Amino acid sequence: SKRANMLHSSRLLLRRAASLLAQRPRVVRAALATGCAAGGAAAVFGLPVPRCAGGGVNFINTPDTMVTEAIDGLIQANPGLTRIDGYPEVKVVVRSDWVSPENAHKVALISGGGAGHEPTHAGFVGKGMLTAAVSGDVFASPSAFAVLAAIRAVAYPGGEAQRQARRSPGVVLVVKNYTGDRINFTIAAEKARAEGIPVTMVVVADDCAIERSKGVTGRRGIAGTVFVHKIAGAAAEAGLGLEAVVAEARGAAASVGSVGVSASVCHIPGRPVSTRIKEGQMEMGLGIHGEPGHATIPSKPVGQLVEDMCRIIVDDTKDRKYMTLSRGDSVALMVNNLGSAIPMEVSIATKDVIDALEAKGVSVCRVVTGPLMTSMDMAGFSVSLLKLPSAPFAQKSMLQRLDACTGAPGWPRGGGARVASSAKELIPIANLKDQEKQYQRPVHLSETGEKVEAVLLGCAAALKRAEPALTEWDLKVGDGDCGLTFRKGAEATITDIKRYPLNSVGDSLEALTDTVAKSMGGTSGVLYRIFLLSLSTSARAYEGSSEPPTAAAAEAFSLAVEKLKTSGGAAEGDRTMLDALIPAARTLERAASLGTPLLPALEQAVIAAELGAESTKKMEARAGRSNYVPAAVLLANPDPGAKAAAIWMRAAYEALRSKSG
Repeated sequence: SKRANMLHSSRLLLRRAASLLAQRPRVVRAALATGCAAGGAAAVFGLPVPRCAGGGVNFINTPDTMVTEAIDGLIQANPGLTRIDGYPEVKVVVRSDWVSPENAHKVALISGGGAGHEPTHAGFVGKGMLTAAVSGDVFASPSAFAVLAAIRAVAYPGGEAQRQARRSPGVVLVVKNYTGDRINFTIAAEKARAEGIPVTMVVVADDCAIERSKGVTGRRGIAGTVFVHKIAGAAAEAGLGLEAVVAEARGAAASVGSVGVSASVCHIPGRPVSTRIKEGQMEMGLGIHGEPGHATIPSKPVGQLVEDMCRIIVDDTKDRKYMTLSRGDSVALMVNNLGSAIPMEVSIATKDVIDALEAKGVSVCRVVTGPLMTSMDMAGFSVSLLKLPSAPFAQKSMLQRLDACTGAPGWPRGGGARVASSAKELIPIANLKDQEKQYQRPVHLSETGEKVEAVLLGCAAALKRAEPALTEWDLKVGDGDCGLTFRKGAEATITDIKRYPLNSVGDSLEALTDTVAKSMGGTSGVLYRIFLLSLSTSARAYEGSSEPPTAAAAEAFSLAVEKLKTSGGAAEGDRTMLDALIPAARTLERAASLGTPLLPALEQAVIAAELGAESTKKMEARAGRSNYVPAAVLLANPDPGAKAAAIWMRAAYEALRSKSG
């Protein structure tokens, strides 16, 4: 047709222009031309027009600074927001009016997670919603260190006198159900409680595309979490106590169900483009980090899509049965733009959802639409249904929470006047920095110190070299951040090792733990922190002892691996890094029982780790984000976390062998 030919020509021109301008791996279709936008819309609506593809541009300065620059832009545009002065490891946005006598009795509400979901989380900071939001890097969990900084910043809204008296009204943490988020927020909550701050965590798991039988990971927290932010935030603003705010947050979390659909996988600047979703296809029930969906389906009109989505949310089969809706029930509806769906698409989807629900006798009492929890530039949308209580008083109360005024800039009906302001009074982080343990490099390295330095630098170099391979594997079986996570940890180690107390193995491992905590986001970072802390404690216990080296190494390594199993909930065969570490631990224990010298024992352990990592190709994922990936994809790729473990173990052995002459 004439229209199709015109669109095809437009796309060719755009590809050539983008190639000349940038030679970069993504098109921002909304910014380049109506031809591309039409192609994206057509894909979502099931029309036979290809999506825009080829070289393109991202409107950023550098991938390394885009998260902090975006936060600064947000707070400069919104006078009600400021941040903690702790870049780059602490990225926390806070209400600038929080510490005041009128808030002294109010419970604080904190949420957070990886960046890339804007306006979630920082866009929902404001009176009537979140008190603070903690951001990690793109799609990576924030560290426990950053979460604790947020808790300390908002726990005493009455000011210093309230802090000195340790009379905090309490803090509620709203956490989406991802392993890294749960672990890091839990660690921070425990530390805050030890300081006398009442903290309660509410976990949101609203993704109805995930069956109950899907392993230890469970349902993901997605866009329905924003309903929890609004309801709990309004309750806290109304002056309710900690238990009451928690009860309303948990009630909302238990009443919301969501599912998403997309015609493209999201793209993170600086990383390769995924071509997993082919022309003419969509994925139903995919995750907000680009994890593969519940099902790949042919493109179809949006009216049919939303009927399928609503059917999944209220699926009453045994493996789901998360929400039931009957004639006469009432809901609040959220239609969330996942990134690059155009407003017209979202509006049409909203109309069709309302029509579908009302045709079944379900009353749609409130509607919220727009970009609320995005996935970078994903060309799709999600539907969230919040089932309202049937009791009139309880329903009225929940609706009042949804209708309550908020100053959060990301909430569609909230806001108030927005005046650009670059002059911000930042909240000092000195109280956290003062509590950090200080390390110092010895003037002269002992033989042990030289070996420790060689091992750590060897591991760092190997992980930096492995970044492309780790990223390639993780793009296929996860969210693509594995290589970058380990590279950041490696680069930070190379920098920080200049101050490590290298003559002590235990102290060096503890220093490395601090480096990992601040540089490696997501689940990998927090799990390696647990692993290294355990090794550090064991190493100190064995320093100066008469225990044979192989026996000491075997016991320390096995104990650290056991701590990982307990903390993460995974086991051997679940397709995680444990599938490299557990065989290595078992091999070390066997070598120790036979009296094998340390270096040959370590070599055997490394080989066992490498074989274990390679064997993950044959495993079904039962934990981590690979849990959501189709089996056919898993069979072609190893688990990147297991491969990373085998890589640093090989590097550690080679460095130690070289230094042992």
